Amino acid sequence: MFSTIEQNGNISVVKTNFTWGDDLAKVIGIIERHFDDFNGNGFYPHPDEEALQSELLTVPTLREFAAQLAERKARGLAITDLGLAGLSEAHRNAVLYAIALTQGFPTSTDQKTHRVAWDVRARQGVQSKFVTFSERTGTADMHTDSSFYPMPEEQFLLYVVASARCNGGESLLVDVEDIVTELERTAEGRAAYALLRTAQVPFRVPSVYAAQDEQVELFYAPVFHNDGHSMRWRYDSIEKGLAARPDLATPELVAAVKLLNSIIEEKAPRFRRQLPDDTLLWADNHRTLHGRAMYTDPGRHLIRIRVSSTPNARRIGPSGISAD
Repeated sequence: MFSTIEQNGNISVVKTNFTWGDDLAKVIGIIERHFDDFNGNGFYPHPDEEALQSELLTVPTLREFAAQLAERKARGLAITDLGLAGLSEAHRNAVLYAIALTQGFPTSTDQKTHRVAWDVRARQGVQSKFVTFSERTGTADMHTDSSFYPMPEEQFLLYVVASARCNGGESLLVDVEDIVTELERTAEGRAAYALLRTAQVPFRVPSVYAAQDEQVELFYAPVFHNDGHSMRWRYDSIEKGLAARPDLATPELVAAVKLLNSIIEEKAPRFRRQLPDDTLLWADNHRTLHGRAMYTDPGRHLIRIRVSSTPNARRIGPSGISAD
């Protein structure tokens, strides 16, 4: 189903070698029967998502695609020539939602619209005081999604509708293992790593995701968690969190955060690739950081879907069906 083009550590680029055939229409038909409202083609976590997941997995091509994706040991996987380029926005996003649902449970991006499929593209006239990476041109520093929420999703999908036509906007991935390796090279790095595995670091929620635009929302958690090779990270969110809680901004914590950021942005090896139109990028949101290189083309357009291993009804925090 996939032919490997490139292998870069735990990150792979593959090309599809199958066709959807009639199964594409079957997938769309199932989604249309289950959703009365597509929520502006952004969808929402379906209230009976586990039953819908089971029905979608009866479609042979989708079932095999899901199995191939789940079996890959890569931390990141770029799948070119997905076969959705000729579809309408509604049908394309329906198939992307279906693919995401076969891997887990897609979550809503924010508390206002509850959209699952989020448009990553420059927006004109955004009034929020804290504009997120997905709403502007330029670079996006390395980060994990939902770092400022209690349960960051385990996976995310990015689908390239239109790549930047300005020779920029490459997708970037960094393996957390490589970050830890760099930290452990020095005593200063080892001390920072130990501190960031235990310190309750304040993350500020970007206003586009907050319940109310004028409200400052904070979430507290260590940067490294589980086995120390999983992360929640967004440097600008931490900077703004420490500014809102200066009592927590100890010299040791500030120095540790700055050192970690310099390693992430300047030293850790990274996957860098201009992904063509009709490419699906899957990544482990706990064990890789992602970002993008500089670009200026406002026509660049990606669709992002975050995927949780926990059904939305059992999630904690502002995502999915469970309201915060």
